[in-house]
Amino acid sequence: MLSTTTSLDREEIPEYNLTIVAADKNNSFYKDIAVMLVVVLDTNDHAPRFTQIFFTEITEDSPPLLSIPFDIAMGTEVVLAGGNASDFFVINMDDGRLMLNRTLRQSLNSLLMLVVTAKDQGFPPLSSQAVVQFEVTGENQFSPQFSETYVTFSVPEDLPVGSVIGKVQAEDRDDGVNGVLSYSITSGNKYSPFSLGQRSGLIILVERLDYEKQGVYRIQITAKDGGWISKTGTVIMTVNVSDVNDNPPVFTSSQYTASVLENSAVGTPVLQVRATDADSSANAYITYSLMASGHSGQFAIDSRNGTVTTLDIFDFELKRSFEITVKASDAGNRHSFSVAHVNIQVSGVNEFSPAFLQHKFNLSVSENVSVGTRVGKVTATDSDEGLDGLVFYLLIGQSRWTGFVVDEQSGEIYITADLRKQGYSHATLRILAKNRGVITGLDVDEALVHINIVDTNDPPEFSSVLYSAEIREDSLVGNSVIRVVALDQDSVPEWSRFSYSIPDGNVNSSFFVDPVSGLVSVSAPLDRELWPLYNLTVTATDQGSPPATGTAHLVVTITDVNDNAPTLVNTYGQVKENQPAGTIVARLNTSDADLPPNQGPFSYWIVQPASGRSFTLTSDGVLSTSRPLDREVNSVFHLSVVISDAGTPPLSSTTMFNIRVEDENDNPSGLSLIRLGLWSCPSADGKAGG
Repeated sequence: MLSTTTSLDREEIPEYNLTIVAADKNNSFYKDIAVMLVVVLDTNDHAPRFTQIFFTEITEDSPPLLSIPFDIAMGTEVVLAGGNASDFFVINMDDGRLMLNRTLRQSLNSLLMLVVTAKDQGFPPLSSQAVVQFEVTGENQFSPQFSETYVTFSVPEDLPVGSVIGKVQAEDRDDGVNGVLSYSITSGNKYSPFSLGQRSGLIILVERLDYEKQGVYRIQITAKDGGWISKTGTVIMTVNVSDVNDNPPVFTSSQYTASVLENSAVGTPVLQVRATDADSSANAYITYSLMASGHSGQFAIDSRNGTVTTLDIFDFELKRSFEITVKASDAGNRHSFSVAHVNIQVSGVNEFSPAFLQHKFNLSVSENVSVGTRVGKVTATDSDEGLDGLVFYLLIGQSRWTGFVVDEQSGEIYITADLRKQGYSHATLRILAKNRGVITGLDVDEALVHINIVDTNDPPEFSSVLYSAEIREDSLVGNSVIRVVALDQDSVPEWSRFSYSIPDGNVNSSFFVDPVSGLVSVSAPLDRELWPLYNLTVTATDQGSPPATGTAHLVVTITDVNDNAPTLVNTYGQVKENQPAGTIVARLNTSDADLPPNQGPFSYWIVQPASGRSFTLTSDGVLSTSRPLDREVNSVFHLSVVISDAGTPPLSSTTMFNIRVEDENDNPSGLSLIRLGLWSCPSADGKAGG
C-alpha cells in the first residue's frame, strides 16, 4: 500500500518518480525493482489574485472610452462589487478592462472608489477583491516657471557643511494638485557637494568645498508640478567658490644642495629656492627669508624670488661646507609658512703648484733584481686641499725607455726590464710632478733621479731550461748523448768561468757530462727494462765567491732493442683420454720484456720427439691432439716448445710444456681373490679371546 507522509502541493511539485524495491525478507539477495510515476492532481485551492492594484488620477474631461486594465488569470470572471464609482465604470468581460461610461465633470477634486471582485470557475469556486481609487482633477494647463533662466550664488570655500547657499523658486498658475511643485537636480550634480530641498527649493552644502580643486559648479534644477500628466520648468544654477587663504607655501624640495667657488666675490649667486602656494591671487604671494643659524650671517636671500647670494669670501682650505635654513611665508598670514634646508659646498680653486721636497735623488739597485722590484720613491707636495691638492707623477723625455717606471699616484719607482740586458751601469730619470688635467707649464715641478746599477755575479744561463735526448739501450760506454750549452755574461773573469756537472737524477751513474764542453755521454751499460727514462739535473757553476749556479733539466729516453727472448706464461695443460683427434689442449700465452715491434706476433713449434706425434701446434700457439689418448698407456706427456719473437734479429726460447691425461671410466672390473686370516690371543685373565 502506497500512502502519503505529508501534504502535497501541485503548484510546487506536480509529479514524483518513485523507485520501489520488493525483497525476500529471509534472503535479501532475491529482490525486484519497479519505477512508479505519481501525478499530483489539481484541486481548487487558490483564489484568483490581482497582480496590480491601481490608485490613479483621472481628469474631469477624461473621455468615456477611457479603460484601465487589470492583470488577472484567464477563465476568471470579474464583476463590480460596489463603491461610489460603480455608476461611472463598467468592466469589459473579454479582457478585464475597466471602462469609463460617463463624464466626471460633476465630481471635480473628489475621490472615487470602486470594489472589483474576481471569481474562478473551480469547484467550489474561489474569489478575491481589489479596491481601485480615483482622484478626479482639473486639467493641468500651465508649466512651472522660474523668474530667471540663470541664477548665480557665490560662497567662500570655508563655508561650513550644512549651510544654506540659496533658494530657487518657481510658480505654477494651476490650482490644486496641478499647482503643487517639487524640485530636483537633473544634471551637473554627479560630484557636486550640494543637496536640494524637494519642496522648499533650498540649496544646502553637504560636503566641504575646496577652491583649489574646483572653483565653479553648474547645475540644472527642474521644477515639476503634481498634474496627472505633469509639466516641468528648468533653471541653470551657477555656484562660484571664492578662495580663502588656507594653504601654506610649499618648497619644491625639503633639501637643497649647492656649491660656490672659493674666493668668489660678495654677492655671488649660489642657488634659487622655489616654493608654491595652492591659493590664488593675493593669497598666493610668497616672501622668502633666512632663519637664524650659525651660518645665516654669511648669506642673503632675495625675499621676492628666493635667490641665495654670498655675504662673505670663502676659503676652501679653512671651511668647506655651510648649512642654512630658508623660510617661505604666506604674505597674508605670517603663521602660514614652510622651511627647507640648504647645504652649500665650497669648491676649491687650484691656487698652488706641486713642489718636490728635493730636486735630486740618488738611488742604487742591483742589476740582477727581477722585473717589478721597487727601487725608491720621490715625493712632491701641493698646499691645495681636495682634488686640487692631488699630485701626479710621470717620466718625461728619454727616461721613459730606461727600464724604469714611476707610479702615477705614489711616486714609487719600479723596474720594468732586465737591467743586465740594458747594457749600462747608470740611469738618469726626469720625473715631473703635476696636478690633474693638462699641463700648462705653470703647475708642475721637475726632479732628477740618478740610479746606480750595481754589477753582481750572475749565474750562467743555459740556452734552454729543458733538454731532451734519446739513446739505444745497447749503446756503448763513451757514446755521446747531447751537448748542453750555458753562457755567463759577467765582466769579471772569475764570474764568467764555470763548469758543468750532473748533481741529481743520474741513476747507476749512467751518464757523464764533460765539465768544460758540456758534452753528455754514456758512462755505464744501459738497460731499458730497468731504467727506461732518466730525468737529469745539469748545473753550470762559476768561480765567483760565493759561486753562482745555473740549472737546466735533461730528459734522456732509452729506446728499446731486441735483447729479451720470449717466455711461456703457463707450462701446464690437461686433456681427457679417448678424445678425438683435433681436441684443443691449450692456447699458449707468451710474454716478452721488450717493446713492440720486438715483441709479437710470436711463432710456435714443437721440437718433435716420438711422443710429439700425439700433438700438433699451430704457428700462432694453438696446441691440440693428433689422435685419441689412453691414460692407462701414457698418463703424462712432455713437449719441447720453441717460441720466437718478431724482433730484428728475432730471439727465441725453448720451454718444456707438460700435459696430463685425465682418466675416464673405460675399463671393466674383474674378480679378485681375497684371503682372510683369523687368529686368537690370550686375555689378561688367561682365557681365550679374539
